[in-house]
Amino acid sequence: MIDAENNKSFSKQEKIVIANILDKYALYQKTGKSTYSNFLNPLLFQKVCAYLDAKKIPYSIYDPYHFFEKKIIYFGEYQNFITFYQIPISSNIKHSHILGTLFSLGLEEDAIGDIFVEDGYFYYTNLTRLNTYLKENFTMIHHEFIDLKQVQEIRLLKKHFRLFTILVSSMRLDNIVSKLCSKSRSQVQQLLLEKKVLLNYHEIKTGSMLVKENDILSIHKVGKFKIGKQQGLTKKENEVLEINQYI
Repeated sequence: MIDAENNKSFSKQEKIVIANILDKYALYQKTGKSTYSNFLNPLLFQKVCAYLDAKKIPYSIYDPYHFFEKKIIYFGEYQNFITFYQIPISSNIKHSHILGTLFSLGLEEDAIGDIFVEDGYFYYTNLTRLNTYLKENFTMIHHEFIDLKQVQEIRLLKKHFRLFTILVSSMRLDNIVSKLCSKSRSQVQQLLLEKKVLLNYHEIKTGSMLVKENDILSIHKVGKFKIGKQQGLTKKENEVLEINQYI
């Protein structure tokens, strides 16, 4: 159980994840068999590690590449918990198509690993326990048949961010979202109400929150962005903001 002292610092979802990981640790202690978490986004990963460190619970981290965003925590010896796939695709298939297909197959966000789209193929990191399900069901993306091919490593050949700048009147969330998806402030508020905007992997209900450098912003059907540096003001006092878009 999560003690009362730490209880207030976690959201409901974070409490569920931590409780699940504690159950896996208890199972490992009882059976001696290795156990592991689902994929943890950077914010959740930091919170889980901080909690385990505070409780002096020993754990290991699966993080084979510096460019991986999602990680897993495991107890015991590593036992092939993750599978890499390299999947040939046509040029018209995008990251959003892949992610949408995986969601349509019933996979939750924490069961979906990192996705890297290259020229002519993409890499997908997968929980190995889902391999059979994927081979039987992950057969098509955006009306194109695909063939899953397991590989031993990931070799990225190009950058996976598109760098550009936008002009915003302030660092408020609604200002930035409005610029990124070309919508009015009222339309952005509707997106927030519909839970279609995530900031650092959290649903945000108000557009007045200030965004800062290195924040991760996800907008449904628009894309995922990393906030870059503020590069100064224009003559009209607009902020020039650097944006890295995941591609």
